[in-house]
Amino acid sequence: MTNSDPTEKGNNANENTYEDSQPSKEDKETEENKEEPASPDPYYPPIIYLPEVEVNSGEDGEIEMFKRRARLYRYAHECSPPEWKERGTGDVKIMKDVENMSVRIVMRREKTLKLCANHLILPWMEIKPNCGSEKAWVWKTQADYADEEPKQETLAIRFGSVENSKLFEAAFIEARNYALEEEAKSFNKSLEESIEKDTDVGDKCEEKDANNDGKVTVNGEEEVTNIQEKETVVTNDESNLSNKMGSLEV
Repeated sequence: MTNSDPTEKGNNANENTYEDSQPSKEDKETEENKEEPASPDPYYPPIIYLPEVEVNSGEDGEIEMFKRRARLYRYAHECSPPEWKERGTGDVKIMKDVENMSVRIVMRREKTLKLCANHLILPWMEIKPNCGSEKAWVWKTQADYADEEPKQETLAIRFGSVENSKLFEAAFIEARNYALEEEAKSFNKSLEESIEKDTDVGDKCEEKDANNDGKVTVNGEEEVTNIQEKETVVTNDESNLSNKMGSLEV
């Protein structure tokens, strides 16, 4: 009889059981070749294809001087009694147009992007704190184009922080000074052009008088109108007339 080790038999049994539990290569290939069931496609092609349309913001060629989120109000004079009404919340911008030498305030409502402020910053405009608040400012404009038609408005704006409020004040004053400088430049330029035009007209008149020298141009042709010759003709006419009168008296 041969003595066998029970531990060895147990190890062999465990190895056989593990090997039997592992899938074979053929089984693996079969599982990989199985096709997954097709899922329903929820995509439906459109009936009409619409072309993409690029919307112009109207801010092309302008330089952004300021941009912060704020809430805008307007003073409703038409109400009785008048009261402040909210006009919209969104990003307020101060835009500089170098070509047209102008600066304007533009503000659009969030989500809808509808205009709630669109007007020029002019040299006469004043910006004041609203009821002593450091976060709110008030100013007036004679022509706001938010509703397409120009309207005189009293506007107020409120920021979320004092820092943004002060930045808006600084940008507003800078824009107002820029508008004042450009207006002064435009006035001086037009004044210089007017002076040059008057000088040119005066020089041409003097040159014309010097070239004519007692002659007048009519329909592009020069006719002799010397004053002395005219006086001689008149004198001759008077002498002839006196002779005729003498003959009549005789």
